[in-house]
Amino acid sequence: MKPLNPAPRTPSTRMVCAALLSAMGLAIASCAANPGPPPLVTDPPGERATTTAATPAPTTRTTLEVGVDPLRNGLNPHLASDETETVRAIADLVLPSAFINGVRNADLVTAAAVLPVPSSPAAAMTVRYVLEDEAQWSDGTPITGRDFAYLWRGMASTPGVIDPAGYRAISDIRVIGAGGKVVDVDFSAPVADWRALFTHLLPSHLLSADASDFAVGLRTTIPASAGRFMLVDVDRGRRVIILNRNDRFWGAHPADVDILTLNAVNNTTQVAGQLRGGQLVFADLTPAETTGTVFGLVPGVSTEFVDAPRTLGITLSTTSPLLETMAAREEVRSLIDVPLLASVAAGRSTDLNVAPHRPVSEAAPTVLPELIRTNRPLRVGVDPADAQAAAAARSLVDLLSSRGIAADVVTTDMRSMAAQGLPTGELDMTVNWMVQRGSTPALAGRLYCPPATYRAGNLSGLCTPETEERADAILFGEIPAELAADEVAATLDAYAVWVPLMGERRIRAATDGIVGADSVLQAWPS
Repeated sequence: MKPLNPAPRTPSTRMVCAALLSAMGLAIASCAANPGPPPLVTDPPGERATTTAATPAPTTRTTLEVGVDPLRNGLNPHLASDETETVRAIADLVLPSAFINGVRNADLVTAAAVLPVPSSPAAAMTVRYVLEDEAQWSDGTPITGRDFAYLWRGMASTPGVIDPAGYRAISDIRVIGAGGKVVDVDFSAPVADWRALFTHLLPSHLLSADASDFAVGLRTTIPASAGRFMLVDVDRGRRVIILNRNDRFWGAHPADVDILTLNAVNNTTQVAGQLRGGQLVFADLTPAETTGTVFGLVPGVSTEFVDAPRTLGITLSTTSPLLETMAAREEVRSLIDVPLLASVAAGRSTDLNVAPHRPVSEAAPTVLPELIRTNRPLRVGVDPADAQAAAAARSLVDLLSSRGIAADVVTTDMRSMAAQGLPTGELDMTVNWMVQRGSTPALAGRLYCPPATYRAGNLSGLCTPETEERADAILFGEIPAELAADEVAATLDAYAVWVPLMGERRIRAATDGIVGADSVLQAWPS
């Protein structure tokens, strides 16, 4: 494998107990390990307490231990290189959001609305957010409009972020009123689903004001919390992440659990033993071939398979000197054996969510061999820290080679792919995850022409007047949200720039030592 001058990186980790996470983190806040009744204590004969007022109640700290996948990179949920189920779940627990699943987060935002008239003459629309006076970070610093501005700057200028289109439509953020608690966000174009923005705000007072550190500021930790929990330790050596109850949380429903420990595990037999012995009360993992069978045999354990909102696939670059034509991209696509690569990536043949696909062409390739003879081998970029993507990339190169198409794997991080490899044409393809959030800004971002210097949202670099017009229609709300996802998928397929391999399928297991919404795990709210 050939390195592509990757940016400095440190090892990191991956996913958590999403079944315990509702959109507002209320599930963990309202469920805990069931320790059973305390032991019965009787007074010695002849001695009876005359009063209980002077006898303090014993203090105990409730704890919850869950099994998760190992971390992959950092802890920033907005970066494609970091985003996993674990990182997303941690963000739900420790970082504040203006809206959650389209519903205003009353703990953080007391009011939010589009102003009847934009407050700036140059703006197409202005959204005013009024923040809760008591909203604060875990170090006592108030949450203000500065945190909104930091996220905007980071999302609008950092290579490899997830779903930047809505933020790139922002022209200015102005903080007004005492204490920075009233925030006016000006948009240069109307954004119908503006409620999808400002999810997982970051503590700007502990980061660079210009967001120049957006890609690295959360590489090792999240320095302050404004959720029900706070991140206190990320021990990569012991593969343990510890969150404590955030005693500065001002909102309704503070956490009932004092300590939440996430244990990175990836051995089915080991996890089954820990569930059986009570060391773990919950697990949310990427399954191996026999994980479902093994977990299902453990007494008192309820299991379910769930599909996470991520798809592993292959991005074909339109700015590649080898794949700039439709004919070349279609020929590559015709040679991809989707079910085979999905099983290779997942490391299993059961419980797979294989993407819809075309049959593999048996015809001998004609376009690519000629291009490669006068140029160079195809270069497939992949993040080596992503085991599933890396496995698929290696086998993709083998498949192409078996059909007479010379190809190499180039290992680098997602930021380098987005900022250097793809825009300069050094990379022709990437194997990467696409987060399927479903908001109209996110969907529009798949089609918007990316800046020449970096890729974000639209890694392929696809850019035509038709796709730009379609992206505008989605962002502005002219194409209904319920139709936008199919519209985007059809467009990416028509231009042969995205070949999905598999949706992320996970397994969750809960013991009877945890109290949930129902005795059966499948009946719990997602």
